[in-house]
Amino acid sequence: MDKQQKNIPFSKPDISVLECRAVTRILKSNWLAAGPETEAFEKEFANYIGVKYAIFTNSGTAALKMAYKWVKEKGVQSVYVPKNTFCATYSAAAEMGLSFHYLDDKNSHSNIRVNVHYGGVKDSTPCLIEDSAHRIERDDPIVGKIRCYSFYVTKNMTTGSGGMLVTNDKDIYNRCRLYWRDGLSSSTRERQKGKSWKYRVKVFSGGYDGNDIAAAIGRVQLKRLPAFTKRRNEIVAIYNREFGQDWAGNHLYPYFVSSQRDISLLIEYLKSRGINCGYHYPGNNWLGVSLPLFPLLKNSDINYIINSVKNFVQNK
Repeated sequence: MDKQQKNIPFSKPDISVLECRAVTRILKSNWLAAGPETEAFEKEFANYIGVKYAIFTNSGTAALKMAYKWVKEKGVQSVYVPKNTFCATYSAAAEMGLSFHYLDDKNSHSNIRVNVHYGGVKDSTPCLIEDSAHRIERDDPIVGKIRCYSFYVTKNMTTGSGGMLVTNDKDIYNRCRLYWRDGLSSSTRERQKGKSWKYRVKVFSGGYDGNDIAAAIGRVQLKRLPAFTKRRNEIVAIYNREFGQDWAGNHLYPYFVSSQRDISLLIEYLKSRGINCGYHYPGNNWLGVSLPLFPLLKNSDINYIINSVKNFVQNK
């Protein structure tokens, strides 16, 4: 075994004492479910992105489901999605009763398409929904009616799990907020703040809301996000220089190979060297492996990864 072998994860969240203190503060409070911390996180995130409205959900998939639920209510029966995307982009549509088709040259400018900002690279084509699970950028204008984010543990910032639905349309926001609070005319938090204890069910919906524990993590992570982004961009620049690629995203770093067989060989080789990689995504003829890319990645680890990939290419 190589004496220099390491154990480099594909991704690792950067959790500091600040996140720990924030969680402890919420645990000692009288409110753990979606409440004041969630409200504060939503406002801060909306300001960061540069939108009017934001709704904190328990996952990026939940945000997508809310978006598709609104689409279905508007009479849309099917959507167009890219082939190169995680299954949640289309499985959430199917679960909400929509059919889906893959984007191609014939339907690329459809007004019912879903843009996926793969790897963090923005797709600015006019669309219906944006799946921004890979991209969180400051002052980022929306090109769709709704944009959905993911804060899963491998993302650019994390709440453990969680997501956000954002929009500039007040009617969309009000409808999606209704889905978020289980279809009820008022939320538990609103009733606790002095509104009537009475409420009624206005739509069948539920299971989408985030909570104040996760929101507390999110508020700290959002403040640290510019530093995370800066470091990710530095790592991408090093990879690009060494591999002769021109990748512009900062969530994933795809390293392209010539065949599906080479993908398997490269993944197994890097694994033997203690380097864990991602494969994005099966079933789409994608000839690439995603290399580790996260802010805590050390320069020595980056060099080790680069030398390992180059050694594979030279000796395959």
